[in-house]
Amino acid sequence: MSTYSKTRSIEYNDNRISKYIAQYGQCYITGEWIGVDRVHCHHIKPLKNGGTDKYSNLVIMDYLVHKLIHLIDKKKIIAIIKALRLSVKQLEKLNRLRMESGNKPIVLSN
Repeated sequence: MSTYSKTRSIEYNDNRISKYIAQYGQCYITGEWIGVDRVHCHHIKPLKNGGTDKYSNLVIMDYLVHKLIHLIDKKKIIAIIKALRLSVKQLEKLNRLRMESGNKPIVLSN
C-alpha cells in the first residue's frame, strides 16, 4: 500500500498487490522471494501494444529481472544475468517476455 502509484489506474494498483500475494512474493522468472523494496510489476503485453492493467496481464518480478526485459545494452544484460545466475528455463521465460515487449531474445554463447 505504501507504494501506491498515483499515475496508474486503480485496477493496476489493486491487481499488482493481488498478483504479489498470488505469487507468494516470488519472482515470476526466478521463483525467488522478493522484498517489497525490489518488487516490480510488469505488463506481459505492454500498454503501448494494447495491453491492459488486467490481473492476467501482470506479473511480479525482481527489479533486476524487470530491467533485463527492457535492456538492450549487451554488457549490462550479461552483467545482470551473471549476477542472477539464470537457468536455461528461466532465460527462456524471460525471452518470451522480452519478445512480447518488442525486444530481441537474449542469446548466450558459451
